[in-house]
Amino acid sequence: MTVSNPSHGAPNPVAAYVCTDQGADIARSVVDTLIGDQSPLHGGGLGGAARVCRTPAPDRMVLAEMGNMTLEAACECVAEIRQTGAYVIVLGDKADLAIYRALRNAGAEEYFAFPVSPDEIIAANDNIKEPVQQLVQDTPIVRGTCIGVTGCNGGVGTSLLAQNLAFHSAAANGGALHTALIDADLRFGSQAIDLDRKDTPGLFEALSAPDRVDETFLGATMEKLTDRLSFYSQQAHISQNVDALDAAFPPLLEEIKTKFDSVIVDLPRTTLVANPQFAHCLDTLVLVIPAGYAGVNVASRLMSVLKSEAPTLKILPVLSELRLDAKLTAKDISIGIGQEVQATLPESAKALSRAHRAAKSLIESQPRAPYAKATRALWAKATKPPQDTAKISVAKSKMGFFKRATA
Repeated sequence: MTVSNPSHGAPNPVAAYVCTDQGADIARSVVDTLIGDQSPLHGGGLGGAARVCRTPAPDRMVLAEMGNMTLEAACECVAEIRQTGAYVIVLGDKADLAIYRALRNAGAEEYFAFPVSPDEIIAANDNIKEPVQQLVQDTPIVRGTCIGVTGCNGGVGTSLLAQNLAFHSAAANGGALHTALIDADLRFGSQAIDLDRKDTPGLFEALSAPDRVDETFLGATMEKLTDRLSFYSQQAHISQNVDALDAAFPPLLEEIKTKFDSVIVDLPRTTLVANPQFAHCLDTLVLVIPAGYAGVNVASRLMSVLKSEAPTLKILPVLSELRLDAKLTAKDISIGIGQEVQATLPESAKALSRAHRAAKSLIESQPRAPYAKATRALWAKATKPPQDTAKISVAKSKMGFFKRATA
């Protein structure tokens, strides 16, 4: 089928700049689908696109391959192209969250790592709704990934898991992301104690006026655990009413997410239930469940409330073997809650003891321990888009505990 080319007076729907055969194959399919013409396909990659793009933009959307250029140079090229009014979609060979966020902050509409289908790129192009004539003066605000960790019962290792996810997020051999660990348990939070650090009094000040929090304030009041990891953890006086401070956490998190690539929240279930707006701040909620009927019951109730409050929230159920209770298996719990358990946190008493005595995270002090491996696998799932296939059918369940678990 022949598709007519755009008139010379209008911007092209798309122009592609590639530097590999793989990129050329994808780009060729995209431009052919959108305009039925191969003429907007060029070499030079992202750098070549930045050199030839001028204001006003001759193209509505620039599809450019990053190639071997540094991330800093790629971000500069994206910003230059964006200033012409053209939208930018970048192709690359590394599936890396840090690269994605850096390019998005520079103004890219999307970043796709190979392998990618032409349909995904076309869908991203179709989602661009702003007028092409409007020049962009400010780069869009890209908020960091926010992962909440909450337990269905006490003693299941919620704080431990939040701590280890945060250290992995910030580690050079992990996510390598600028990370914030937030202890949202103002009554009995243990992060500072476990890591042998002082409380961070700035947390209460931040919760008192979350709209005034900026990067300078966070830098001055958060404790630095590593070059990439900062944290807030402060215990209130045992008699202090902290309900108002708990309610201020969601707006504070929104501010913190604009300053960090990754935010991990150690979130008590009572605080989450009392302030369901928490769910709207989170991209993923890790729900830690013990191997017992009570845990399954609490998980089912929590999931029902959260799915009603925030239907798009990704919930990752996790089995913790730190408490054996009735010794239910991951399969048993999956049937009971109607969703597949995504990971099992194994009992690792010796490794945990060494980590606690050294006041370090387990993933840092015992990287080969089974618990550390489970944490890394869970991180990979938490930072991926939600999968509909995670849900399982419970209609034909033959497990005797199911009626008890959902009572």
